[in-house]
Amino acid sequence: MKVCSLGKVLLVLLALATCNIVHAADITCDVPDEGVIKPNELKTHISLTNYWQGAWGGVNTKNADRISGLYDLDLCYLLSAEESNNNLGDYILIAVSLQSSFGNGIGDSKVGSFFNLNEGVKGDYSIISDKAFVEFTVLDRLFTINIGKIDLIDYFDHSAVANEYKTQFFAYPLVQTDNIPFPSKGLGVRVQYDPSDFWYAQVAIEDAQADKRETGFRTTFGDEDYFFSIAEVGIRPKFFDMPGTYRFMTWYDPQDKSYLDGSGRSRRDDLGFAVSFDQKITQRITGFFRYGWAADDKVNEVEDFVSFGGQIEGLIDGRDEDVFAVGYAYGLRSPNGLSDVDERQIDLIETYYSIKITANLIITPNIQFVMNPGGFKNQSPATVFGLRTRIKF
Repeated sequence: MKVCSLGKVLLVLLALATCNIVHAADITCDVPDEGVIKPNELKTHISLTNYWQGAWGGVNTKNADRISGLYDLDLCYLLSAEESNNNLGDYILIAVSLQSSFGNGIGDSKVGSFFNLNEGVKGDYSIISDKAFVEFTVLDRLFTINIGKIDLIDYFDHSAVANEYKTQFFAYPLVQTDNIPFPSKGLGVRVQYDPSDFWYAQVAIEDAQADKRETGFRTTFGDEDYFFSIAEVGIRPKFFDMPGTYRFMTWYDPQDKSYLDGSGRSRRDDLGFAVSFDQKITQRITGFFRYGWAADDKVNEVEDFVSFGGQIEGLIDGRDEDVFAVGYAYGLRSPNGLSDVDERQIDLIETYYSIKITANLIITPNIQFVMNPGGFKNQSPATVFGLRTRIKF
């Protein structure tokens, strides 16, 4: 099905949903991630997330520290909602996110890490609208649909304890599966099917050439018809009354990709598979595991990827909302294009302790151990110390 045809189908669904939804002022609706909200109500979330990282060891130890940060403004407007006794009726909402960023990372210039050591480092840019979409549900929330400028990472390859760089791990391979080639935020469509509490399925398609600093229309409708697609099925079993989620994903990327061997050749139609599991082991301990496989090692620098670890809540008596976590990430690089001095196996260990000072202030000391900085053999490990401060208003 062509993207334009799919968009027409979804617009029809949106129109049908609107027919069954009212704007009564006394209606309330429980919206995921937002809580109870009324039609025509606007919710605003403002946050500042600042990072400091300093390295000991690595490829360049001179002035080996960096400061960076993010400023986020998220707006959520409930356009309409269906009257329901349990606040779980169908709804339509509009969401817009604005972001500003400053600072560069320490990974490439100082440590020489193969992995991205801080997903929160976005470079220097003024305010951009990085997300703007409509979300609506139909058939008593059997389907949830998002249309507009979206971020696929908001929906796919999730983890309860290794998913959010603003509150959990810093390094990208402990936030997402490193060898899934998620596009930048851009125009796309996502549909989730929720038949029961035990399982769900979702699919999405998005402009593969998206640039989050743009509206998305130029690359979606003006460039090549390259659209990244991904599908995920998840199950939510309980073992000894302990919840967990087990996600299975496959993705497709149609873009031309250059061969790693430097031959100048390229190919398209790339495929891959991934899983992401998290399981609560006790009331305080939760573990996670990820695996990603990219089908073609001629164009994918990481063939196989594995990460795992866990978190403990309330490790210190009286500090029930503090979190201690540790994670390990491993990547097996493609042999194509590697020299004799390049290390094929790349490792990273990260640990942090999140300290909740108040409901709106969290401080997180962080340590990363980077094996083989620069991706070279026989290179001594580097240690990266970090501190994140997050303030919500």
